[in-house]
Amino acid sequence: MPMISSGLCFFAGIRRPFLDPDCHSRWTTQKGAAQHEAEAALRESETRLRFFGELEERLFGAADASDAMKAAAEMLGQRLNASRCAYADVDTDSDLFWIRSDYNAPGVESSVGAYSLDLFGPRAAADMRLGRTLIVRDVVAELQPSEGREMFQAIGIDAIICCPLVKEGRLAAMMAVHQDHARDWSLGEITLVREVAERCWSHVQRVGAEARLRESDERLRLAVQNAEIGFWDVDIVNDRLIWPAQTKAMFGISADVPVTMDDFYNGLHPHDREATTAAFLAAADPSIRALYDVDYRTIGKEDGVERWVAAKGRGVFDASGRCLRVAGTALDITARKRAEEALRELNATLEARVAAAIADREEAHEALRQSQKMEAMGQLTGGVAHDFNNLLTPIVGALDMLQRKGLGGEREQRLIAGAALSAERARTLVQRLLAFARRQPLQAVSVDVAKLVSGMGDLVESTTGPQIRVVVEVETDLPAAKADPNQLEMALLNLSVNARDAMPDGGTLRISATVEAISKGHRSRLAPGSFICLSVADTGTGMDEATIARAVEPFFSTKGIGKGTGLGLSMVHGLASQLGGALTIQSRPGMGTNVELWLPVSSEAAEQASVPQRLAADVHHRGTALLVDDEELVRMSTADMLVDLGYAVVEAASAEEAVRVLERGQSIDVLVTDHLMPGMTGTELARHVQATRPQLPVLLVSGYAELEGVDAERPRLTKPFRKDELAATLSTLVD
Repeated sequence: MPMISSGLCFFAGIRRPFLDPDCHSRWTTQKGAAQHEAEAALRESETRLRFFGELEERLFGAADASDAMKAAAEMLGQRLNASRCAYADVDTDSDLFWIRSDYNAPGVESSVGAYSLDLFGPRAAADMRLGRTLIVRDVVAELQPSEGREMFQAIGIDAIICCPLVKEGRLAAMMAVHQDHARDWSLGEITLVREVAERCWSHVQRVGAEARLRESDERLRLAVQNAEIGFWDVDIVNDRLIWPAQTKAMFGISADVPVTMDDFYNGLHPHDREATTAAFLAAADPSIRALYDVDYRTIGKEDGVERWVAAKGRGVFDASGRCLRVAGTALDITARKRAEEALRELNATLEARVAAAIADREEAHEALRQSQKMEAMGQLTGGVAHDFNNLLTPIVGALDMLQRKGLGGEREQRLIAGAALSAERARTLVQRLLAFARRQPLQAVSVDVAKLVSGMGDLVESTTGPQIRVVVEVETDLPAAKADPNQLEMALLNLSVNARDAMPDGGTLRISATVEAISKGHRSRLAPGSFICLSVADTGTGMDEATIARAVEPFFSTKGIGKGTGLGLSMVHGLASQLGGALTIQSRPGMGTNVELWLPVSSEAAEQASVPQRLAADVHHRGTALLVDDEELVRMSTADMLVDLGYAVVEAASAEEAVRVLERGQSIDVLVTDHLMPGMTGTELARHVQATRPQLPVLLVSGYAELEGVDAERPRLTKPFRKDELAATLSTLVD
């Protein structure tokens, strides 16, 4: 047995001296104590392992950071039999920290809340920021008032272990164990607090990262969903194709239907299959590793719908260069492709559309210029026609009365008849001028166009002569048109005469009547609606574009001198415009001419034509007529007619003078007044009479056909007129 000179001996592993006489016995006792300590250490180790196993289980089961903090504080507090255990987050930009969850023994208040680190004294603050564990066994004995003793005592802390968690050089969190009485903390307890703090920190960070990841995934999912982006993943090793519902929809496949690579290849449009497959193989080739970036068409497996898809992706390779998978995104770009195609088509036709637009604009400008020219000529012509009517009225009236009286011999009567015929021709010319100026008197009614056109066949044949074959074609069930039947007959006759003159060697004249629904952009330039088309077509010489452009101008004629007035087409054009219709001309040199008269369809049934009852001019009336006209010659001629009809005539040169006559109370049986006069017009005079003498008949006379502001039903007579026309009109008033 080993001995030393002092009488003491040491046994390896025991390291404790003992007396030589009892050496053997004492050695045996020390060996048993060591075994006991080893067993105790083993039990402590097993307890610690179970504790940390349970702690990890609870921390991994934590749903969020608060649950993790609560679990760690509760288990550590109970393990150390502490009065309180808390985990705190630290604001790295200030001295504030928050205890979000803590464990409290029965009867101990919670410390949850926000605190300032500096209030716990400079020692505590310095230890925390430097990463040193604060260990205080007795707050009263170890801390001075300046070291935060009052703050510790205020929240029931008499002993404390506070472990800081310094991350990346900054204090991030703390975990503390509090005791409400002085306590001598052991090294094992201090180590346990440090270990739990680190583990709690790790799990808090993990739970936070998982929460942030879930939020990020949700944001990404929403972004992908709203952007209609699909994902795809081709697992080459396991020969699997992974498509979510969004990607399946691009191939016309339901969300719950499994897919394989055959669905991908078979779903490609035949024209895009080769290029798309080559791009995929290049992305999976270790020697190329190309970016898979391709636009292709798909044909829906279930719906057969063609779609456009933009796909991007890359291959994933292992260390040996083997391709493990190719994954990426897919975007339905069908709408974009359609828009691009529409834009290409738009650009392709841009030049043509610009040219067409310019042509349309020039045509519109030309039509506007023509319309303005015709309107100006119409105003001029209408004014001239009015003056002519005033001049013709006394001439026609005087010659008519001379013929009726039979004055002079045969030679005188022949001269009077010749003058009357010339006056009648002048009257007809003025009517044509008024028709061109759209101021002719119209009695627009619902006209049976089919009956009117069919009934004119014989008249047209007799007018055109035997060399012209006349064909009349009328559509069955033709609706009525709104027109003046007399003026319409005259218009058709004028067009027939023009057609005859265009066929000096004979030909075919075709008159047809149809109903057509006009849409926007029609050659007639009429608003959309239903219209009757009266067509007069010949097989004559035809006209070139320049002639057609001037055809409706007044006094323009292609006939020889003395063979036409140049007012025929002008009259028809004016009639059509006045009735709300239009006139169109289609012609080519040597190919004949087709003139179309478009009239609006009437919503009313056609009226039965009535035979006018013309009264004899020698019927005599009784009473006094008040005659008003500012033109002396017209007034004189009209007065002679009225006297010849049996009236006593009171003349007035103005409407104002007529009012004074009426105000004197003179007995008047009929008022005959011109319309257009200086000062008060005939229309205004008629209204005055209607208010003061409502029973007094009033006849308006004018060189203009249109009387503004006058009811269409009010009786009127257009200059020039003969005695029998005056007599017939007056009879409708006074009888």
